[in-house]
Amino acid sequence: MPTPRRKPATTKAASSPARPSRPSRRRPPAAEPDDAIVLAGPPGRLTTTVTVENVSADRLVVRRPTLHLGGEVVTGAASAIIPRGHTVEVPVVVPLPARTPPGRHEAEMELGGVRRPVVVDVAPHLALDLSPRRVLAVEGSQDVTLVVTNTGNVRMPLAALTKARTDDGGPDPGPDVVLALDAPGVVEPGQTVTLAARLEVPPGLDPARRHTASVPVGVADLDVVILPRDRSESKS
Repeated sequence: MPTPRRKPATTKAASSPARPSRPSRRRPPAAEPDDAIVLAGPPGRLTTTVTVENVSADRLVVRRPTLHLGGEVVTGAASAIIPRGHTVEVPVVVPLPARTPPGRHEAEMELGGVRRPVVVDVAPHLALDLSPRRVLAVEGSQDVTLVVTNTGNVRMPLAALTKARTDDGGPDPGPDVVLALDAPGVVEPGQTVTLAARLEVPPGLDPARRHTASVPVGVADLDVVILPRDRSESKS
């Protein structure tokens, strides 16, 4: 069975049954900095490169790394065919659930027949789904209902009042469009909330032009479109 090698993160993989080893049932100790394999990135795409040395008598096929983290087992992606006696750097990608909290986590990874400690360094990932993403508006006030889902892994605060400049395609920005939520709030990772809000379009926009504005809602944008209209049309 395979045995690990120290930094750089190298795995010796052998198919000989003469050197069996069993993974400990105890919680693995924290990987030392000089010996750690570190999987890092946003939850959906943690990456690392592992150097694998084939000390067996046959070629070694490396694929489907398995990460053991907090009682969960996650299968990643890797692909390499290593001739006997050769050493290859193998890129590894492991996806975790989108709500995996940011920070460093101890885990174990199986790759090329070797199971060894790793450090999982999850980056903060800010993501918000907003529905609708675009609304038509007219001069004055109108009520809007927004459905917001936090698809990231950190809490998302929502301001009660946000603004955006109008744009008519010219060189200068126009006056602000204002979005006022009934109340500020925080959307937890994985949570969906329905928000009542009011949209305020300023008076005096050129009715012969189309105006647009992208009003922030957390890290998402509500695209507001004010279409051209006849001067005789009601502001309502």
